[in-house]
Amino acid sequence: MGEADPLAGAAQEWYKKGTDAMNRQNWDFAVNCFGNSVKMKPDVVLYRQTKHGCCKKMYGDNGSGAKMAGMKLMSIRGKMKKARMKKDWDTLDKLAEDGLLVNPWDPQLYADLGAASKELDRGEIAAYAYSAAVNLDKTNIDFNRGLGDVMLERGEYDKARACFQRIYEADPSDGEARSKMSQIDAEKVMDRGNYEKAESTQDVKADKSGKSGDAGASSAYDADRRRRRGAAPDSVAPGESEEADLRNAIRKDPKNEALYSKLSNVLRDQRKFPQAIEVLDKGLETFNNSVSLQEEKEDIELEIMKDKASEANDRARKNPDKERLKEKADALKKDLVVREIEVLASRIERNKNDMKMRFELADRYRKTKQYKLAIPLFQQASADSRLKEDSLVSLGECFMRTGKMDLGRRQFEKALETLTYKEKPDPFKNAHYCLGRMYEKAKKNELAEHHYTEILSVDYDYRDVLKRLEEIQGGDEFEDFDDD
Repeated sequence: MGEADPLAGAAQEWYKKGTDAMNRQNWDFAVNCFGNSVKMKPDVVLYRQTKHGCCKKMYGDNGSGAKMAGMKLMSIRGKMKKARMKKDWDTLDKLAEDGLLVNPWDPQLYADLGAASKELDRGEIAAYAYSAAVNLDKTNIDFNRGLGDVMLERGEYDKARACFQRIYEADPSDGEARSKMSQIDAEKVMDRGNYEKAESTQDVKADKSGKSGDAGASSAYDADRRRRRGAAPDSVAPGESEEADLRNAIRKDPKNEALYSKLSNVLRDQRKFPQAIEVLDKGLETFNNSVSLQEEKEDIELEIMKDKASEANDRARKNPDKERLKEKADALKKDLVVREIEVLASRIERNKNDMKMRFELADRYRKTKQYKLAIPLFQQASADSRLKEDSLVSLGECFMRTGKMDLGRRQFEKALETLTYKEKPDPFKNAHYCLGRMYEKAKKNELAEHHYTEILSVDYDYRDVLKRLEEIQGGDEFEDFDDD
């Protein structure tokens, strides 16, 4: 069993004290308690959400924070500017929290918190903070761009596109926003299975379960609103909770398959994965031949595996001296790929014409070095114009790794006829790199030099290209050149 995290336990205790103070409407003490939870476990979004909610209650929902908040924030903003210039993200995070204690309605402070969290690899915090900034200032281009980028990384395409749509409406000359919308539309179509998404993140809305383990914990606003109505903490009025409404609908109409799917999606968006699976299992008891419910369950199981693999990888990265953590991370990653192969292989039988699915399965075979299984799938996927270049480059790599150099070279060269760095940088560089390696091995140095140069012109630090090119060229011919 893993060692208990003493900070997590302490943060939990402070959270309980804060919740008790919140229930008594002792907002000052509640803010202090939740602040301690944030300091001990800064990656838990629930602690921050509840703290900020209590800050608003502390100021009587006045919308402006402390008296003379602008003056009080001047010093904090100056320090934040220095921290951003130095890329001191931990300090920027802490200063943003200090500022929100003064004015929890300041959109720039939320945006700064989002920027710091993004750099610190706290995806759920970044999504929450940028979302808060946008909600307070919906037309701000920088806030929308920050939130859009975070949502795109999380694979939440509709939310990401809405951000760039607002930017484009505010400034029709913004070519980047227009380009991003096109990119999102393409990725949404290409990523229908969402198999490649491996981020361990949460929805930008308050996650009621939270990382703290407090299932059903409430924000300050939710608790206070229920208290004012005189309702019991767990009672929910119709229309207030989509989850509760759908559960009631299922009880009334248990033969409606669509309701199980809708409820599981709501729970999945809140990252309540065990509850979502429980709902799907209940649906499968009634509709035991439902392919859609079974596939939804498989998708959630894969997402759980991805989260575990991602968390294990983060722990291994933060503790490079612990070989056991690295071994565990590698094992979980391998298990994930094996399970993905099982799921994709079964779905291909039901979706004969889905080339994207064939490409995804082929890519898993390539990653597990099962090249002979990957080759025919990449060949089939290359018939889809949207997948052509990616498939040809991957196909060429499979041929190359199985010793079929001529076949591999043909695929790379065919891909490069239409492949551009701007549209697909990674396949572009990989194709040139593989060709460079193949020509270098064949002692055709001029051709190898050409492909290495193509890479260095766009990415000077790519792999070992610079070292290989220098070895081919025989070093610097101008070592004695006078700088003056």
